[in-house]
Parts: sequence; structure tokens; C-alpha cells
Amino acid sequence: MLTQFQRTFPKIGEEIISAVLKWFDKNAEETKTVLTWLTENTTNLQQQHHLLNLFKSFGGIFEKTTISQTWKNCNRIFVDAYEKLQYICATSNLNELKEENEIKISREICLHILWNILKYPKQIKYRQIHKQVLYNYLFQKCHSLDINFEQMFIGMELYLQHFGFKKGNDGNWYYQYDEIHASHLWNCYQKVINSQTMYFVAYFFYFFFCYFNK
Repeated sequence: MLTQFQRTFPKIGEEIISAVLKWFDKNAEETKTVLTWLTENTTNLQQQHHLLNLFKSFGGIFEKTTISQTWKNCNRIFVDAYEKLQYICATSNLNELKEENEIKISREICLHILWNILKYPKQIKYRQIHKQVLYNYLFQKCHSLDINFEQMFIGMELYLQHFGFKKGNDGNWYYQYDEIHASHLWNCYQKVINSQTMYFVAYFFYFFFCYFNK
């Protein structure tokens, strides 16, 4: 198999071909794909070593095109490309963590509101939401987790509208029906508590989109 790949990829060093074969446990198709990629993006043995090492380090995180483009943007300097890819990883992880925190806060508040009004449908205090209380709670949470407060606050107001609350002239929120719409509220509760993270993200941005396009 080594000899066959040497004939197919004459510009790739023997040790590189051997390393790729070993990396993919002699899987011919995957080996061919990587060797083709190395051929297209390198001009000498040293570059082949460097780009292959970048692939081994980041191939499980990024597409090969991202790795090779970063490599080119860094003038094919291994250390610079490696540090840049590390930085992208770190930034991506921070953004994912921030998104998870946003979802966690939204779900926590939504479940609290829905559960209280479903469990105590006749109690006035659960049919009213004081704007300042909501504002203060969200501000504290967002500030501690470095989350965009204004976006979160708008999002929560959109959820309240969907649940059946209406903003009064005093800025507070009031459940607008004399009798609660239990089936609708329960359906909302089920969607929030049972939905996958990506569904909840889509659910949030659907209302966010509607808000800015109404």
C-alpha cells in the first residue's frame, strides 16, 4: 500500500505517507484524502510535516480547509498557525459557554413562571410580574456571567407575551385572561423542559426575529 501511494503522490515524502497510513490505521480512502490535501497546500517536506502536525492537533475540531487556510494566512509558519488555531478554539469554547449560560437563565425563568401559574392559577401574585424585579434578577445574572443583558431582557419579554402576559401602562406584566389557558401554558412548559438545547435556541430566536420584524 505504501508503494502504491508513493506512485500516486510522488511529491509527498515517504515518511509522511507512512505517518498518514498509521494515523488512519491504513484506511486507504482517508489516507488518500489527506495526502491530496497535503499535496495541494505544501511545496516541500518540511511544510508537509508542519501541516500534518496541525492536522493531527486540530483535525478533530476543524475542517481541513480551515486548517490549511489558517496555515496560509500565517504565511505557512507553523508556530503562528498553531497559536492562531488554539486561539480560535478558546474563543469558540467561550462563545459556546456564554450561549449555554443564556439558555440556562432563560429556561430557569420560564419554568419558574409557568410552573407557578399552573400550580396556583387563582393566586394573583403569580399572574403578575413586576418589571423591576425581573430587570434586577436578569441584570444580576447577566452581569455575573458576562451576558448581553438587553438581548436577554427583550427575549424574556417576548416569552411573557407568548405565555399570555401583557405589559401594563406601569411597565409591569399581567396575565391577560381571567381563566388561565392551562393547555397552552402546559404545552409551553413541556416544550421548555423537554426540548433539546438547539430547539430552545431556535425557539428563542424565532421570537427575537418576530420582535424586530413586526
